Amino acid sequence: MHPEARDMLKLRALSELEPPPGVWERVLEAHAARIAARRFRRRSVAAAAAVAVAVGATLHVATRSDAPSSPMVAANTPPLDAAGAGSEAVSYAPLIAESARLERLLADLPAPRPVMAGSTAGTIAGLEDRIALVDAQLSYAAAQNLAPTYREALWGERVELMNALLYVRFAQTQAY
Repeated sequence: MHPEARDMLKLRALSELEPPPGVWERVLEAHAARIAARRFRRRSVAAAAAVAVAVGATLHVATRSDAPSSPMVAANTPPLDAAGAGSEAVSYAPLIAESARLERLLADLPAPRPVMAGSTAGTIAGLEDRIALVDAQLSYAAAQNLAPTYREALWGERVELMNALLYVRFAQTQAY
């Protein structure tokens, strides 16, 4: 008999030990605390990035000679030309619809497995962080009524990131 097979038989012959009372509850509590701390850090970084982008953009707008007199305008007001009509149609509406579709597909995926590879978790966290940053930039762009081409680029980036996140999460559900 192979030595490894003999060792396996010896291990199987051992009696099963019960864990101390309350150990699984403590493990689950510690895991929940780590997840809450990670979410807090992720949201803090996203908030700090959003503030940095807002401050930088505000400083940029304040230093421009053609800056509007009021920095705050309605978020959904399209830019107006001299005649008062919209200067260009919203060309990123299909991107908004695609982003919403990807959000629904992502929400419909089964819950992620409780254990995953560190590289997968890192990829998911990185994509979620980048999506949060793009969302902050989109909010700022809407609040400042920035050029539609800028917003279109942001929506395009959001769709690409959502698509990548959907692929990673889908692959995660298919493994094993």
